[in-house]
Amino acid sequence: MIKIKVTEAAEVLNAQCIGSIDSDKYICGVSIDSRKVCRDNLFVPIKGMTSDGHSYAKDAVKSGAAATLWNKNEPDPPIEIPVILVDDTVKALQDLSYFYRNKLKAKFVGITGSNGKTSTKDITASILSQRFKTQKTMGNYNTEIGVPYTLLSLDEDCEVAVIEMGMEKAGEIDFLTQLVQPDIGIITSVGLVHIDNFPSIEEIAREKVQIANGIKDDGVFIYFGDDSLIRDTINDSEIKNSIRKQTFGIKESNTLYLKSFSEDLSGITFTVSDERLGELHADMLGKHQALNSMAAILAAEELEMTPEEICLGLLKIDKTGLRNELIKINKCTILNDCYKSNPVSINAALEIFGLIRSQKKIVVLGDMLGYREMSHDMHYKVGKDLASHNIDELVTIGQEAKYMAIGARENTSIKSIAEFDTKEEATEYLKKYLSIDCSILIKGSRFLKLEYIANKLKDLEEGNEN
Repeated sequence: MIKIKVTEAAEVLNAQCIGSIDSDKYICGVSIDSRKVCRDNLFVPIKGMTSDGHSYAKDAVKSGAAATLWNKNEPDPPIEIPVILVDDTVKALQDLSYFYRNKLKAKFVGITGSNGKTSTKDITASILSQRFKTQKTMGNYNTEIGVPYTLLSLDEDCEVAVIEMGMEKAGEIDFLTQLVQPDIGIITSVGLVHIDNFPSIEEIAREKVQIANGIKDDGVFIYFGDDSLIRDTINDSEIKNSIRKQTFGIKESNTLYLKSFSEDLSGITFTVSDERLGELHADMLGKHQALNSMAAILAAEELEMTPEEICLGLLKIDKTGLRNELIKINKCTILNDCYKSNPVSINAALEIFGLIRSQKKIVVLGDMLGYREMSHDMHYKVGKDLASHNIDELVTIGQEAKYMAIGARENTSIKSIAEFDTKEEATEYLKKYLSIDCSILIKGSRFLKLEYIANKLKDLEEGNEN
């Protein structure tokens, strides 16, 4: 993590430092949450839509913060610790992270994509850690606040950093890639995610391709080569000649392509066109994870890792939670996949759900957010497409998900369809299935926090219900 004198940090930010100033006092790391401040952290209060971090500065002081950033127009800064006055604490966080990133000698891998970026981050970090001291974005810190926070959390002796970069609005990927300056940039996919902030999927593709702008000279740009939209967008973009391009996919025209694939509930087994790697195994589910692994393999080979290191790394993946978690409760098996929801990720989850054998199969789907005027049609199509899967019952949660129910009623042979407004109501309904040989897929947008269902059902089995 960053270690810097308070006065030097103020100098980097071209800012005035007031309050109790000790010029020799060091800041060790940063915190953007007063509840998670560690001793000698720099506290960065963020002013959000519903809360203002400045209001919690006293808590940060009590927890041992060495100093705090502070918006100039905010009253009553703390007097017990140094206060660095800035115009905007978020921009100051970003500027400080840019300064620190340029001091680090690590190689950087930047990853973006509509689907698969978090899994690809986890796989890449696992492989690279077999040789290098590797750190990665923790959780979903992939925004204009999360990425700077991640950069400032890296150790000075970090050898490889794997940074996830999300996108909700235009210009965000361009900004983040200039901050991260990756040696290796990866695009996993492009899809209709956050379409409410963009006029078309073509515009989403153009924004994702902006990751190439920050890739260092003689770096490598890795992307999913089977997607014609990605290929066409790259061909139409002014990608600098100083970086190399590599692709992964199923088609043989790719730099690395998939040759065989199989899976069961213990994980996936696959082979790729690089025969030195032999048969590969990973404790993950879904064919898409083989593709994500191939992006990670290309990054690893760029850093001259051996086949043995790559194979071992695939066996030791530390997965981010709420993605394809298998939970056994009494006679019921739950596939908990609540991190996000869109048509592509729903289909991938349903393919995995098909691996589970049970007498009754129940799919729980919540609202998909971010589709604007397309929302009703998108939800209807998801319901309609359930016809290609073996499902006994559909449970929907939310107002938009009701259109999934309509699509399923009009186009599938699903025997039972139940609709609920809230996850609490759905949970009460699902209680009865805990003693039945059944499997339940739970899938919904992160905003809905549908992991509540699995957690509540586990509490029921353990007798912890309040």
